[in-house]
Amino acid sequence: MYLGVEITLQNRAAMNTRLRVLYINENGDPSIVETGRLWAGQTKSVQLPIHAQNIHIIIEKDLFFENWRIAYNGTLTNGNQCMRIVGVTLISKIH
Repeated sequence: MYLGVEITLQNRAAMNTRLRVLYINENGDPSIVETGRLWAGQTKSVQLPIHAQNIHIIIEKDLFFENWRIAYNGTLTNGNQCMRIVGVTLISKIH
């Protein structure tokens, strides 16, 4: 089932982050996979089914006590992807 795209988030920032991936499954239904909370220094991946389409990537940062804000919002345009978030809560960058 999970032979499709793999998306990895490396948290190199001084804050908590999470990766959420929204996609359309083989039945045409919207689906989501997520890493859950990543502490500073952690790396986690999600794998999508081979027939996943319209893959949308959201990286969020926790500003303060479950007050999540979007740090990155984009669409997957090619195969497997590794993303790294760096910085601090107020100023962060995605590589």
